[in-house]
Amino acid sequence: MTTKRSVSAAAQGARILGLFGMLGMLGMLGMLGGSTGCGAKGNKDEVVPPLGMNTHSQLRRYVDKAVRRSSEGVILMPSKKADPLFDRTRLNEIAQGLRVPAAVCFVNRAIETMKPGTQDGEDAYLGVPEGQIRIRTRINPAGEVLRTEVLETGFKDEAMYPCLDKAIKNVKWTTNRSGVVQFIDVIYWVSLGYQQEDHSVATKQELRRQQATAAEKARACLTNRVPAGRYVIDGLSLVDRDGRTLANRIEPGPLPDNVRECVTIVFRDIRMPRIKEAFVRPINPRAEFVVATDGTVSFADEKWLTLMRLEEEGMREAKLAELAGDDPITEIDEGESPDPGAPSDQPSVTSSRAPTRRDEPRADPATAGQKLKLGGLRAAPVTAPREVPR
Repeated sequence: MTTKRSVSAAAQGARILGLFGMLGMLGMLGMLGGSTGCGAKGNKDEVVPPLGMNTHSQLRRYVDKAVRRSSEGVILMPSKKADPLFDRTRLNEIAQGLRVPAAVCFVNRAIETMKPGTQDGEDAYLGVPEGQIRIRTRINPAGEVLRTEVLETGFKDEAMYPCLDKAIKNVKWTTNRSGVVQFIDVIYWVSLGYQQEDHSVATKQELRRQQATAAEKARACLTNRVPAGRYVIDGLSLVDRDGRTLANRIEPGPLPDNVRECVTIVFRDIRMPRIKEAFVRPINPRAEFVVATDGTVSFADEKWLTLMRLEEEGMREAKLAELAGDDPITEIDEGESPDPGAPSDQPSVTSSRAPTRRDEPRADPATAGQKLKLGGLRAAPVTAPREVPR
């Protein structure tokens, strides 16, 4: 029996709200309608077509396009009779709100069924509860769901429909004044999407660092709890677009249940880089422990993690020194400062210019008591040159 994260739907739903950044526009398509099949006009199951779409094939292409543009979404399709009875704004809000509990259904089921494997010669995840489903929802005039039924589904996991059915019945639908039961078709689709970023070299390097850090903390879980030996731990974590763990588990192995539960809790702290367009991203953390006969616990990548931290610390100090203008790499050695008491080999240069006395500021001529020179400037007396005796 695997150990998984036990989280309430409300708490997990609050965290899954962070998954719907750019995907939010598809939830606003809930007011659009379509055809349930090839029924002709006048059929009691006829639904309202979207603007500009009059055939079932056009609707199908619209839904397929929405599925390709997003990893998950909800579309509400009211019947032709129910369309004027329901507020379009409220239907948009309901479609947006259904995405959170539906994603909770997917995450809780995926952490139980998913496992890494090979498909068509490539590494892939097997047992993913992904697919598309169309659920007809019967609603009474008070806005309560009487029953639901599956019109078509692409989910291979049969446990998805009961969870989605519960989420639909928990919605408070708008009331209508018809006095009769109306129906709205709920279309939901979900998949992991393309995980190109999680296969990059940088992501693998970060995963190695994160799982080594988690293994360092998880050593306390094994100390004085397991006998001497080598223990390899494999896990599965589902992270959101911000890299936070939504759910995780540790595969069964030689560890006791209480130790495995402890390691599972520690591995929840793994934080991966943010990917803006992602939905749910699976990762496979792995740790290897060696318990010595004296009880000490070591783990793989312990030396590697220490070297990485020393390297980062050196880079941090060099950056701080550079910002402070005291970079030891670019500092110029100007030699020792000369002793002021020692004689200098350089000739002293003295200025031949005599110091000049600063001119005193002139008094204001408008001040009373000042003597004004009105006779002009007197020329300096001319002296004849002295004769030199011969």
